[in-house]
Amino acid sequence: MNNNYKECMLSAVGGNRPGVVAEITEKIYYVGCNIENSSMTLLGNHFALMIHLKITDESMLKDLTARCDELQQNKDLNIYLFPLEQEELTTSSEDVIKTKYEISVGGKDREGIVYRTSRLLASLNINILELTTSVDRSKYHTEPYFNMRMIVEVPKEVDGEKLRNDLSKLAHDLQETISLTRCTY
Repeated sequence: MNNNYKECMLSAVGGNRPGVVAEITEKIYYVGCNIENSSMTLLGNHFALMIHLKITDESMLKDLTARCDELQQNKDLNIYLFPLEQEELTTSSEDVIKTKYEISVGGKDREGIVYRTSRLLASLNINILELTTSVDRSKYHTEPYFNMRMIVEVPKEVDGEKLRNDLSKLAHDLQETISLTRCTY
């Protein structure tokens, strides 16, 4: 293993139950790692967790790996740890000047909405920071209703009017509603 890392990512997926996040973060705490960023969500009856950790040395990573392996064997969990190289963590000055927008999509549930929207954004070099989707099958809708929310980073060279037009064309083609709102945070 390369000794140039100081941080790592932990991903965990498993059956949802009370205490599962506490079980995983307990292992992190006892090893002495610091949580930098994290995201957890419930998908059906399973949770998905991503944690960005500070690691000070290889022994810390080995200890955390052993503790997570033990947890994985005794619980309904799949845990993966991988170190991040320092180059992966740098932020260029170009990244700082990108504007954040929220994109919301709603309409009849159908295949390809996430793909076609993310493909359009990628073609414009727009980075997706957050993405959530859900399907509402409640009695309030005659058909399953799809919702998607994205937070994206738009480079300064992307023309805002072109982005709005491209999203409008996509909304028409998909027969969905798509909105673009500049984030104020």
